[in-house]
Amino acid sequence: MVYQNLINVFHGKQTKYMVVAEQYPGGYYEKIQANFAAGDPADVIYYQGWMWQPYAEDKVIIPLDEYIQKTNLSSKFPQTENYKNTTQWHGSTYMTPTDTGSLVVYYNKDLFDKQGVPYPKKGWTWEEFQDTVKKLSFKDGDTQYYGFAQAGGWNGAYGRCISFMRRNGYVEWDQVIEPHKQLWDHEDVISGLQFVIYDTIKNNWCPSPDVISGGGVGVNTGRCAMVVEGPWYLPQCWGELALDKKGINYDVVEAPVGTAGKNFTFSHVHGHVMSAASKGKDGGWELIQFILSDEGQKLICEGGRMAGTPEGIDSIWAPIASKAYNFTNTKAFSDGMREGATPVIFGKGTDLNAYGGAPIQAIWDALLGLQMTADEAIKRYGPDIQTAIDQYWADRGQS
Repeated sequence: MVYQNLINVFHGKQTKYMVVAEQYPGGYYEKIQANFAAGDPADVIYYQGWMWQPYAEDKVIIPLDEYIQKTNLSSKFPQTENYKNTTQWHGSTYMTPTDTGSLVVYYNKDLFDKQGVPYPKKGWTWEEFQDTVKKLSFKDGDTQYYGFAQAGGWNGAYGRCISFMRRNGYVEWDQVIEPHKQLWDHEDVISGLQFVIYDTIKNNWCPSPDVISGGGVGVNTGRCAMVVEGPWYLPQCWGELALDKKGINYDVVEAPVGTAGKNFTFSHVHGHVMSAASKGKDGGWELIQFILSDEGQKLICEGGRMAGTPEGIDSIWAPIASKAYNFTNTKAFSDGMREGATPVIFGKGTDLNAYGGAPIQAIWDALLGLQMTADEAIKRYGPDIQTAIDQYWADRGQS
């Protein structure tokens, strides 16, 4: 719906180019890959910021730098590390920052009030977070309340945990773009995962996978005090799509910080690329310019997505979202995009990605099932992560 509205307005502003939206429900990226294989890709394609890089390597999408320079659009491309990580590849810009999604901590005010715990504020510490999780895990009659949930209605994943793993400034790779070494066997990584996954589940501070599969447990149902989620979770807490039709008394806050004093939350950037095979590149760029304009960004925000830059979040998205979803701290989202981090990004030929991949998921499976502690899981599966990295570079003729 959001893109059809954009297209309708775009058609009303000019008559030179006609746009047809293609929907790929179920297996979105598989359909994109099949279209490229058939030599029939769309002219302009939407991607998550950690998914398009293999297509740049295959040269089936094109650098946008010349278009950006010709149309003076550089102000729409923030130059913070996370934005560059997710829009650039090997020095060239391929993807636009069309919409974003910084992860924040949603918190249920009623549960905080019930237990007499003060609301969290920007700059709260890792230790305060741990203490809060414990204090807000309790039983009232037959109902179990949880201080924390890995994610909204599912078990979470690697990208959801980097703010905890990196809280003291240590990074679990030698570099986040095409790393050569995994560095997971470190106290910060181990203790972060041990608490937020293993300890919380073992001590009933967080719903287990079995509890989650039964449904009805989350900040949006009033049974979890806190959860790490992005702006897409807002409609579940307030509005016509909320599970509780009265809405939840909630707000959001930035992730807790460690000794580094920095917010390392995963700050998603999503946007558009242009296919090399397109015969309508000029029209595609006209459409992209409109989408990145204030008018286009307002339509993006009215359609339920967050603006593509921190400034757009503050000036365009915040007034719309705070009113529609009845919360206050919109700055948590924009600051998350200013300060946030990238989990990891690879090119083609590996399962490793910003949300996991086989050897990383093995760590999560072991922790979620309480089969291993974080120390045991990382010692067991860390070498498998390194093997996947080594294979990635071997396939490129490098050791």
